[in-house]
Parts: sequence; structure tokens; C-alpha cells
Amino acid sequence: MTVEPQKLAIVSGTSSGIGAGLAQALLESDWQVIGLARRDVEFDSPNYIHIKADLADLAALDTVLLPALVHHVSQTRCGRVALVNNAAAIGTLKGLDDISAAELSKVYMVNVVAAGVLMGLVAKHVPLTSWLKIVNVSSGAAHRGLPGLADYAGSKAALRLTGMTLAAEFEQLKRSRASILSYEPGIVDTEMQTKARAPSEGFPSLDMFQGFHSSGSLQPVEAVIGEMLDFLVDSESPAFSEKRFSPS
Repeated sequence: MTVEPQKLAIVSGTSSGIGAGLAQALLESDWQVIGLARRDVEFDSPNYIHIKADLADLAALDTVLLPALVHHVSQTRCGRVALVNNAAAIGTLKGLDDISAAELSKVYMVNVVAAGVLMGLVAKHVPLTSWLKIVNVSSGAAHRGLPGLADYAGSKAALRLTGMTLAAEFEQLKRSRASILSYEPGIVDTEMQTKARAPSEGFPSLDMFQGFHSSGSLQPVEAVIGEMLDFLVDSESPAFSEKRFSPS
């Protein structure tokens, strides 16, 4: 007899990198996982549901993605629900004076608007009696200015404060079973790092990213997901916390 999972996780960006690794680890830990990605994704598990979605598409977000997620969340009987905002757009890798309004809007749409709307959705539809755990995958760029990353860094800083504000609302409402982690996985060997270190005319921080690779500083995905997994099953977390992965 198949046992229905008692834990539901919504994970964005499950087609590769941290999102794919985390989804696989959650499935192996008996979570039901709803994955969001622009590309088709398959996992060898009956507990994986995929929603093909472009988080930069505002119309599709409103008419396709959100209604589908509301259906799944409102129907779930899971006592623990998680949202992991992992999908991110790295941006243009250009100086701010070269970024168009359309380019800037696309980065903020993926990194802030979609993530914020997803947080609002689970905050609204997950029952107060269920544990609600939100992980916003952040970056050291949210705390410092790096040339060529104005769009990415600004959006990650905005995501950080959006999560902090929602946590304050949880506290005001005395929603003790809801908590948010802003997690900085550090320098991870993902497609985003590959793009950042590729020869790119005009990227002011190219040498720094190429140095991460040549010095062996990149961490494998498997190394950075453990702390997120621990948070998702923890019942003692404060409403808002921050953590950065540090290699042992």
C-alpha cells in the first residue's frame, strides 16, 4: 500500500543545480515535491509533480501557475508545507548604465516578484495548524555592491527584505508555526557560475568569477543543501533567520 506523504514542498528551479539536488533529496526523504521550471523535468518518483512555468512571464504567473498551486496547496492534508524560492536570473552582467528597463524588469520579476507572490500564496493558503517553512535562496551579493551585478544584487537584497517583512507579519499574527530562512549557499558549481565566468565583453567582475573556478572555490550542490533540509524539518526556528554555508 502506498503511503501518502505528510510533507509537501514547492521548489522553484528544479531543472538543474541546487533546485534539482534539493528536490531529489526531498523525494528521498518522503516529501511530495511540486517543482517549477521553464524546462520539462522528470524524477524517478511518483511523489514529484512538475509545473512548467516561466517565472518571468507575469501573465502565465497569474493565469496558470498560481491557480495550479492554489489547487495543490488547498487540497493537501500535509502537516508540513515548504516553499523554496531557488530559481533566479543572474541578470545582464552589465553596468547599470547599460541595462534597459525591460532587462531590469525581467530580473526583478524572477528574483523578487514571483518569489514574493509565491510566499504570499503559501502564507494565505497553508492552514495555521500546519508547519510552514520558507527558504529564500540568497547571495552574498545581497549585502555588497559588485560591479556588473546591480540587477542581480538589488533583486536579491529586495528578496531578503521581503522575506524579513513577511516574517514580521507572521510574528504580528502570532503564527508560531511559520518561519523563513534566508540562506546563502556561497559559491556553488551551477549554471549561474558557468555563465558568470564565461568570456563576456563588458562584465566588470569577470576576473573574480573566473578566479572562483580556477582556485577550486566552487562547492558541489550536494554540500550546500543539508542546512536547508535541516531547516525544513526543524520546529524551533525563529520567524526569520539567516545563514551562510561555510565549508568545514
